[in-house]
Amino acid sequence: MANDITGLDEVQAKLRQLGDKRKAKNAATRASRKAMNIVKKAARENAKRLDDKDSPEKIWKNIVVKAGKTKGYDNVTMKVGVKGGAKKRAQSGKPNSGGDTWYFRLVEYGSSTNSASPFMRPAMNNNKDAVQAEFTRAYSAELDKEIAKL
Repeated sequence: MANDITGLDEVQAKLRQLGDKRKAKNAATRASRKAMNIVKKAARENAKRLDDKDSPEKIWKNIVVKAGKTKGYDNVTMKVGVKGGAKKRAQSGKPNSGGDTWYFRLVEYGSSTNSASPFMRPAMNNNKDAVQAEFTRAYSAELDKEIAKL
């Protein structure tokens, strides 16, 4: 089953009218963040069900949306992840609001002694259509805002 994005003709016409690739990329970045907030919300709900109630560390509090680095004006990357997730243990610096949740990978992917209890992957897989629809809506609205400034 293929996913088709509708409304692209209208968006392409707006891009031609705007004519500024930097402004178009900024609009796409804002729209991507709005769309990926759907995944963030779902991941937080999933993580709340898995978090240990007696532990001060809360994985769900550390789930964030972050823009990825890209080159040029043709690509936008938006990530949903766990703050401090790449570290093995907390290092000196500003503590995360949910505490030291480096172990989230052991919950998500499992280990030799623990079975996996994924909470991030289902958040994306179960919301693909909603994310796509929200991006299309938000990108069109963001382009309208940029065109209104002309």
